[in-house]
Amino acid sequence: MDLGVERVTANTMTANRGSRRVMEKAGLSVVRSFTGDWPEAIEGSEHGEVEYELTRTEWEQRR
Repeated sequence: MDLGVERVTANTMTANRGSRRVMEKAGLSVVRSFTGDWPEAIEGSEHGEVEYELTRTEWEQRR
């Protein structure tokens, strides 16, 4: 029975270009953009967030 990782996900603010670039260089792709209703807004949060993912199949195909 294989209990390995099937999917890796990461979220960051849309405005956080540095984090987004790291995720892209690691092979993750954008899945969706979304906005949240956070109790304390921080600078840039008005632009929403992005979710990235890398599936096991995608990772294996890139190796």
